[in-house]
Amino acid sequence: MLWYTEHNKIKKEGCIHNMRETVSLKKQYEIIDNSLRYRIHHLLPKLMEECGIDLWVILCREYNEDPVFRTMIPSLCLTARRLSCLVFINGKDGFGAYNFGRPDERLAKIYTQGYTDTKKDQMKELAAFIREQNPAKIAVNTSKLSGICDGLSKELYDQLYEALEESDREKLCSAYPLATRWIEARTEEELSRYRTVYALAMNICEEAFSRKVITPGVTTTTEVEEWIAQEINRLGLTFWFSPHVDIQRKGMPGVGSCGDIIQHGDLLHYDVGITYFGLCSDSQRLGYVLREDETEVPDYLKKGLEVTNRFQDIVAQEHIAGRTGNEILKSSLERAKQEGIRAMLYCHPIGFYGHSAGTVVGLWDKQEGTGAYGDFPLHYNTCYALELNTESTVAEWNNQLVRFCAEETVAFTEDGKLCYLYPGREKIFAI
Repeated sequence: MLWYTEHNKIKKEGCIHNMRETVSLKKQYEIIDNSLRYRIHHLLPKLMEECGIDLWVILCREYNEDPVFRTMIPSLCLTARRLSCLVFINGKDGFGAYNFGRPDERLAKIYTQGYTDTKKDQMKELAAFIREQNPAKIAVNTSKLSGICDGLSKELYDQLYEALEESDREKLCSAYPLATRWIEARTEEELSRYRTVYALAMNICEEAFSRKVITPGVTTTTEVEEWIAQEINRLGLTFWFSPHVDIQRKGMPGVGSCGDIIQHGDLLHYDVGITYFGLCSDSQRLGYVLREDETEVPDYLKKGLEVTNRFQDIVAQEHIAGRTGNEILKSSLERAKQEGIRAMLYCHPIGFYGHSAGTVVGLWDKQEGTGAYGDFPLHYNTCYALELNTESTVAEWNNQLVRFCAEETVAFTEDGKLCYLYPGREKIFAI
């Protein structure tokens, strides 16, 4: 609720002039950095205890930044500086967050400066600090399973290993569970903020699927994609993947053609993700271009989406804390099969990154399971792109197979429910 209060205050002060204006960069940075400070000093100690890690080292160099490092620095610390190093301790003397790189006034608002004499060798000073702490484990960002959690370069690993005393070298371990939990965990404020992020993204896409943007017989899917990209850019935001729009129509082979001129009677599908307030959105919805004698979407297309909505409900019900992504995938597809639903499921974590770290529920080309990659368990207060599709035979299109895609940014909260962050998933836009 704090975020909504602040957002309404900003609107009253005149910083937001209409439904689709973003908050000033200054205010965005202030909110993001306050959130970071809270995450470091209140959330992270709990996560370290949960994962059994008492010391975590993050090392990276300028323009080769560790993906986790990028989520742990203030907004205007845009890159690493020469050799950057963050160290987190959660031991008998409590929690500490240290900057073991060059002194930085912005980092100093969150981190205690650990590397104080820059004339001394940085790695040797780091190794001496670690020896003094005498941790049970020294976690570093290496992982076979997650690129986000594999940000430590081979060169820096070798340098750290060489600097450590022999007794400390054997304590080195992968930070994968901790790094993943850090990336996926959302605070109450972030969960609240996510609704604003997603509402803005959906507002853009709702206009994209309207006659303001689309003129049947004239506009191509590429031009709609370009309009979406330009509008996101106009707002001073970025898209974490390029906007995508495709067509299905009666007599057109395949289940999604791109670049064509949009015609009356087309079923359109978009896939769009923005980044705002440091959080990524991801959504897919459908639109139908009304024929000149139509006033609403045909019932046979609505029924196809109803099948997809039913599968969404099944998947939401199968999201149970402690289950792995592979378990959720298997049970969801089995239930769909029992109900005669032809379904695919490829739900992914979302947050600081679009395809983020956490509980992965299938990949589009691996519906049988994803091995160890899909074995990370589901935790409360995490967010996902609930991405899936079903296929239905449409008699009115000469029994053509039509794919009804859907994707919603959702949150799995402490009440054990998967909640949608914006209404309208059961709707096909009438264009």
